[in-house]
Amino acid sequence: MQQGDDLSEILTNVAADARPATRVKIANSAETRAFLDIGLQLLRDDLLDHRGPDLLDEHDAGTRLFAGLSQARLIERAAEAAEQEERPAMLTVGMFRDRWRYKSRYTEDLIAYIMRPSRYGETMTMLRAAALTLPEDMRFPDLARYVAEAVMQATMRDPQWSLQTIMWVALPNHPRVQVFLKARYEQWIAAWAETYELLGRRYDLELRPGVTWLDVAEMFNAVTEGARIRGMAMGTVASLSTGDNVVVGSIRAMMPSLFVDTGKLG
Repeated sequence: MQQGDDLSEILTNVAADARPATRVKIANSAETRAFLDIGLQLLRDDLLDHRGPDLLDEHDAGTRLFAGLSQARLIERAAEAAEQEERPAMLTVGMFRDRWRYKSRYTEDLIAYIMRPSRYGETMTMLRAAALTLPEDMRFPDLARYVAEAVMQATMRDPQWSLQTIMWVALPNHPRVQVFLKARYEQWIAAWAETYELLGRRYDLELRPGVTWLDVAEMFNAVTEGARIRGMAMGTVASLSTGDNVVVGSIRAMMPSLFVDTGKLG
């Protein structure tokens, strides 16, 4: 979590009845962040690692996606975490109810917290810096392989990205999912379009008439997104008979339709 985030702009239900200034303070308090981070941990247990309660148990009521997020379980996990900290943050049921009157309001804010796009700016900055600082004499196929593998490692192994994927697949029409997914996608694609343009200058790449760098980013991202979902399900990214992973192979196959004179790239 980036401490610079203003959670009062993201969370709509926390301390909803409080005065505006008080609500901002409560939304950005360490306790609110702790409740949300614990919710993320429990969802990772339940949905990614399958260490939570049996969500098919007939006694589990409510939306199965969030069935394991009871107040009691949140407080129990907080107590377990506090035992390992020198200066533990003590969370209570009363603190929870001061923020969210009902579990449904908490889960709505947790969805917004999961889907927030801010932390992906940091991921994008890291990936872009890594790509732009590679040796200038690196062959393009090697650069494409490096960038593809870096993107896959930074996203496919990221639990937060996995939870976001679950949310947009399970709740595609949820307004909070739609708003935050759109913001994240637009930020991601625009940043990659700029990065590809900078890399293209290094190799003197000339776009074919009618093609834009945003087109390049959209096409490369579509391949990467599909490979990522397959990799998350199967454990590995698909490989082609050439030995390239499917992302690198697809990028190489698309190059002639996007750029003029790609033969010089090797």
